[in-house]
Amino acid sequence: MLTPVGIVDTGRISQDTGHTFGSTREAATGIAGRYYMNHNFYESDPDAFTVSEQITPDRGWHGNKVPLTLDEAEASIALSAVSGGMFEIGDDLPALGASPQRLGLVRNSDLLDMARLGRSSVPLDLMTYREEDKQPSVFLLNEDNRQWILTIFNWTEEPRSHSIAFEDLGIKPDSSFTASDVLRGGTLPITGGRMAIDQPPHSVRMFKLVRNSVTAQPPDFEMRVPPNARAGETVEFRASSLGESPVLGYRWNFGDGVAEDGAEVTHTYTQPGSYAVTVEAVGLDKRSPTKTTTIAITGHVPTIYDPARKERYGGER
Repeated sequence: MLTPVGIVDTGRISQDTGHTFGSTREAATGIAGRYYMNHNFYESDPDAFTVSEQITPDRGWHGNKVPLTLDEAEASIALSAVSGGMFEIGDDLPALGASPQRLGLVRNSDLLDMARLGRSSVPLDLMTYREEDKQPSVFLLNEDNRQWILTIFNWTEEPRSHSIAFEDLGIKPDSSFTASDVLRGGTLPITGGRMAIDQPPHSVRMFKLVRNSVTAQPPDFEMRVPPNARAGETVEFRASSLGESPVLGYRWNFGDGVAEDGAEVTHTYTQPGSYAVTVEAVGLDKRSPTKTTTIAITGHVPTIYDPARKERYGGER
C-alpha cells in the first residue's frame, strides 16, 4: 500500500467486489482497516458497488446465480459510500433501469453527498467488534457541525440488534436530535440518548443524525475572477471554501452559454462584451448559495488565416 504513495492519484484499498453479498463482506475488512488512507495517501478506490438484479452465472469467482436481495444491494452501495473514495457502479445499466427501487439507490441524495464530501467514515469497532459480528460493522461520518451519518452492517447469517448511545459515538446528546433512515425513509426513535436498531441478515441500516438545535448553514466561499481579459485567451477561474460548512462541488456559468464544474476551471471567450459569471457552491442537503460577478472581454478572435501566426507544438525528436 505504501509503494505508490506520491506516485498515483487513486489506490485500490481492498479486493475486487462482485455481484454477491459475500464479495461485499470480504471487501469490507480492507475498507475498514484502511479508512485513514483516503485523501492522505491518495483517493481511495473501494471497487464498484452493485445494486441491480443482474446475475453472472459464467463467472467462477464472485459469480452469482441468484440476484442480490434489496438488503444486499443496499449493503454494497453503503460500503462504497462509507469509504469516502471513488463512487462507481458495476451493474448492467438496462438491468438496473428495470428496477425503480434499486435505481433509487444510485440517486439517493444522502449517499451522493457522502461521495462528494470525500471523507471516509470511521469504523468505530475496528479493533473492538463483537465476536458475533465477525468483523467491523459500525461506521460514523461527521459531515458538519450539526449532522452525522451512522452506518451499521449485519455481515452475519442471523438477525442482529444494536443499542447505541450517542455518547458511544462521541456525540453529546440533547433532546433536539432526529435520526432519519437514509435508505428506507422514516425516523428512528431516540430514547434517553440511545437508539435501538434491529436488522435482518445480510443488511445495512443508515441513519442521518441531525442536531436540530444548530441552525443549518449554507457554505461560505469566495470566487476569484479577473476583471477583464481578451477574446481568445484562456482565463482562469477559482473558488474556495471559507467557512465550516463543507462545499461538495462548484458549478460555474460563464455567461456566454457555457458551464463547467470544478474549484479551478478555465474558459475562453470568443466575443467581446460584459459577461455575468456565476458560481454555485453545492453544499449538504441542497444548501447551495451562488455568487455573481462580471468580466469585461475586449478584442476579437481573428478568423483570417495568417501563416506567420501558425505555431507548431511538439516534443524533441
